[in-house]
Amino acid sequence: MDHTTMAIDLNSGQYLAANSAWRTFLPNETLTTICRGLSPSVLATVARVSRQWRGVAEWLLYSNIFISETLSASSSLPYSTLRCCQTIRLHSHLANGLRKLHIRWKLEYGAYYAPDFDIFLSNLTQALGLATNLQSLDLHLGLPSLSEHPTSTFLSFPATDACYHSLRRVSLSGIGPFTHNCLTNFLNILPAVRHLRLPDYHDQITLIPQALPSLVSFSGSPRVAAAILPGRPVQSLVLIGQDYIPDLDLSQMVLTSVPLRHLDLSSMLVTPTLLRNLSRNLNTVETLKVKLALRHTLHFAGIGLLAALSHLLGAFRNLSTLDLSPTHVDYTGLSNSTEELSLCRSWQNACPSLRRVVFPSQTEWAFQEDDNTWVSVLAGELRRRPAFYSPNKFLGS
Repeated sequence: MDHTTMAIDLNSGQYLAANSAWRTFLPNETLTTICRGLSPSVLATVARVSRQWRGVAEWLLYSNIFISETLSASSSLPYSTLRCCQTIRLHSHLANGLRKLHIRWKLEYGAYYAPDFDIFLSNLTQALGLATNLQSLDLHLGLPSLSEHPTSTFLSFPATDACYHSLRRVSLSGIGPFTHNCLTNFLNILPAVRHLRLPDYHDQITLIPQALPSLVSFSGSPRVAAAILPGRPVQSLVLIGQDYIPDLDLSQMVLTSVPLRHLDLSSMLVTPTLLRNLSRNLNTVETLKVKLALRHTLHFAGIGLLAALSHLLGAFRNLSTLDLSPTHVDYTGLSNSTEELSLCRSWQNACPSLRRVVFPSQTEWAFQEDDNTWVSVLAGELRRRPAFYSPNKFLGS
């Protein structure tokens, strides 16, 4: 019986009542397999059948938790998060079955964090301490990151000796100012994490050499990247924040245990000087995504100005994809196919490995090996340039 059929049957209370054999003879493992993948609303119906079915339905409902709450002046406390964490604390089997925990709080204009906010954060901390089988953790709480803020509330990580052996993805932002070694101690017990995102953490961090041995992608500030990358198999890097990176930090980012392959700079403004410094240090990348700090210059001079990038791109000996789509331009106009084609040829002469280019116009060009020519992926000679290009999010795989 497929999930679609099951959903229809389970929504019928009369059907369930008339077929007591389903409730009596199905072992929990079989029932779990049947119900896995059902929507939360259908699982809520399943939970009303019997005590056994309720246990299975609750276990599935609490295996993947996604909570998004808007905190306003009239409702300034995240009660959904509180109730969820209290339930996890009271029922250890739910904590053991929790695989994904994604919580996002959005502070509405005019709202504020209430003085008793620590009660909610304490329950969240305790729930995290019990959920040692987590596979994905994403917390965006919107708390101020400055310790001198009038409301210096922060999330404390659970003090536990247990390692999160199944945790693969971690994204933490807006969780308040960190206490000394708080984040470090947590990262030290994550042996399986492959993807780590710390967009608003800028303080010094020192991990033990054995920490994060499986890390393949990192997103965060250059200072933190310089501390985390050395000795770890990071292949994908997203840098966030400042438009200047000290040479010392760049020299540390090179010390990964495998060559860095993907570099995303769409969350920072990249000047020609910074791109030059990057080309001298991180020249093993195969894909490069950049938001150039040439918004007004491109407006007046046109994309022909980008021909000057040729000597910089030549340093990236393995570069196959150059994505300039995050670069903002002040006006909406027509992309120039002739100029874009000319740039593709010029850049490939300097960087023979180049095979794909995306321009600020959002037009993508691909190199055809058979014909030895560059071809626009979008059909038509005239392509409209959007007025605004929103930067992409953290690469999650």
